[in-house]
Amino acid sequence: MAATSEQVDALLLFFCGALTLLIVPGLAFFVGGLAGRARARRALLFVFSGAAVVVILCVLGGYGMLAGEPLVPHLVGVPDPGLAAQHGVYALARAGALIATCTVAVAIVGAAVASRITLRAWLIFCVLWSALVLFPAGYAVFALGDGWAVSVLGVVDYGGALPIGLAAGASAAGVIVACGRGEHSVETGRSLPIVAIGGTLVWVGWLGLVTGSEGAVDQYIAPIAINAFVASAAGCLMWMLVDRILLRRPTLVSVFCGAFSGLVAITPASGVLTIGWALLLGALAALACATMVDVAARARFGPALALCVIVIVGSGVGLLFVGLFGAGGGMVESGNFDLFIAQGVATVAVLVYSFVISLLLALLVRFTIGLTRVRYGAERGFPSTIPDRARPAVPPERADRPTGSEHSGHSERPGR
Repeated sequence: MAATSEQVDALLLFFCGALTLLIVPGLAFFVGGLAGRARARRALLFVFSGAAVVVILCVLGGYGMLAGEPLVPHLVGVPDPGLAAQHGVYALARAGALIATCTVAVAIVGAAVASRITLRAWLIFCVLWSALVLFPAGYAVFALGDGWAVSVLGVVDYGGALPIGLAAGASAAGVIVACGRGEHSVETGRSLPIVAIGGTLVWVGWLGLVTGSEGAVDQYIAPIAINAFVASAAGCLMWMLVDRILLRRPTLVSVFCGAFSGLVAITPASGVLTIGWALLLGALAALACATMVDVAARARFGPALALCVIVIVGSGVGLLFVGLFGAGGGMVESGNFDLFIAQGVATVAVLVYSFVISLLLALLVRFTIGLTRVRYGAERGFPSTIPDRARPAVPPERADRPTGSEHSGHSERPGR
């Protein structure tokens, strides 16, 4: 008995959804490996626990809020407990693929904040953040008939750059700002094998995410997959070139950061660009991300902020690039800036909303159950993880008293 087209499309979604799940551990290995094996283990704990929370929430009704019938028109859908409204193999396959995409968003946040907040605070934050940020941002894109971004503004976002890149990246930045620069452990040096494993998983998994964004085996699926390959390759080479100019030596991290930035940028644009434009987009995204990562490094927030910069800048460049060079509605073909303006409005709206709400949620958790155990030592570059109840009411020494590192002439910056 021959398979029907619906069954073939469902198989594509199942396969691409499985590849997408590789991104979750990949992000933990990649970001955690930049600061040592201990950091990678903690990042794995956070991304897997966060992904589990999101999966359970989606099954309990969150998927309906993400892509169901409208509850508040254009903003959020009706909860769908047990995926009861999803009938047929294709509907369930699409639900599985979108839930896998949601785990990527929460993994970005988890990998970025793992070294800063407690596990209890993280789990509570995941629940609140999913309901107030992830599902509304996802509804704007994945509810094709009612979402405010795709239905009202006419935004083009094939793979979900608004909820995955912008919302997750801005949310992670909000939590990091609420925590400050202090971390649970001082960096112990990069573990390149762990970075390589994580970068490979993210590369392969993100190719599956972009390819599965079409949702059907049709005439567009091959160009979408090729565009993802081309953009990641262009980003890889461009980041290596930037590091060759600035640092005089490209590294393994340059390769994976460049490929990652190209894939993030092509996520919203894979179905509306020719191969040539995809090549240019990957290169421009890597150039922009590499430049902004270098600027952000001066804020001394560690590798976590670099992840935020890549997903935010890469997604923003990809969304705006569609407004200029996308087939059909882009400025080059249409002669107007309507799509470009719509893409820009959606980008800014999701970015600001996600950052503000996540910052407020993090502050709420901080002043209730506690967000992080890092206290006095963090201001001088020596984070401490002594539980709050074991601390004295006042710092044991004056902040202006010279420390041993000041006498010896060593830098106080962690990781040096």
